[in-house]
Amino acid sequence: MEWVFPISPIAASRPRVSKHGAYFAGAYKKFRKEMIDLIPTIIGDDFIPLEKQLKVDVEFYITQPNKTKLDSPRADIDNFLKACFDSLNGWLWEDDRQIIQVYASKEWAPKDTSGYFVIGIEEIERITRDVFRKNRD
Repeated sequence: MEWVFPISPIAASRPRVSKHGAYFAGAYKKFRKEMIDLIPTIIGDDFIPLEKQLKVDVEFYITQPNKTKLDSPRADIDNFLKACFDSLNGWLWEDDRQIIQVYASKEWAPKDTSGYFVIGIEEIERITRDVFRKNRD
């Protein structure tokens, strides 16, 4: 199964802490809210979150700034993954702890194009160390 989410990926930020508890602010908070509104329109209201262990492939295409000397987006890829996975908890899967295998890439979206990400998921059987080592060789 594969879906395209037409929203520019944002790297997860650290929660801020106040006397009232922890919260998220800024661009990450906005991304999470937009994802909540977007998810049902992309996957459909009738999609039942998967329950088995998962293999997930994610390609992030980040909106390119007008001027940059960077070959790829600066933010760490694991922070893009966290933002994506946390947003999809309860929608594509029950909880992102089910994900036992990940392939991820990040790059700039084509110039003058809004960012987006593509996510593919596959239910898999439990992987043993022997199978993992065999596939690595």
